[in-house]
Amino acid sequence: MNIYTAIKKEKSSIKRFIIFMLMIGIVLPIVLLIAGISNMFYLIYLVCIEFLIVMAIILKLNGYKVEYKCINNKLTFKVGMFTNRSLIFCDKVVLVHTNKSDYDMEIILITSIAFKNKLLRSVMPNFLKRYPQIEEEYIKIKELNPDKSYYFQIVKKGGLKKYLLLDSIYKNCVKAIYTDYSIENIKIARGQTIV
Repeated sequence: MNIYTAIKKEKSSIKRFIIFMLMIGIVLPIVLLIAGISNMFYLIYLVCIEFLIVMAIILKLNGYKVEYKCINNKLTFKVGMFTNRSLIFCDKVVLVHTNKSDYDMEIILITSIAFKNKLLRSVMPNFLKRYPQIEEEYIKIKELNPDKSYYFQIVKKGGLKKYLLLDSIYKNCVKAIYTDYSIENIKIARGQTIV
């Protein structure tokens, strides 16, 4: 299936979920009013259910929100509704790796500079233990520049739009090394491999 078609289906699925939740949120108070129930227990129960409905909608929207743009060698992206924008210089990205695929894909960016980005964390040995596929490539990069420190950022949210972000990273971060897993996901993003 084409990635753009899959993204359209994902958007329509989210819209259906929101419409269904809003209908439940509207119908429940109406049913309580028509039944004439004014017991405090049912009112508190209704308020709790309405709160959970609102939280479910917010969490669903937060999990599928990703915005990005690349202008003048600067890749800025925002993943989720409540996070800050991340700024990464495209020529400073040294390694790109993806973990998993489809909705659960994680994009792991390793860069050599942490400029105006609070979400970048230093690469530590426990990070390399968590992602052993990166370790071999990271050791090669570290051997070339042993005095540099490297930072990583993991993009977990965004649904299928992460494939478009990965394609944008591939187009703009030309000096980066891409692992085999990331190349497979780039092929999916470009429509060369069918999911």
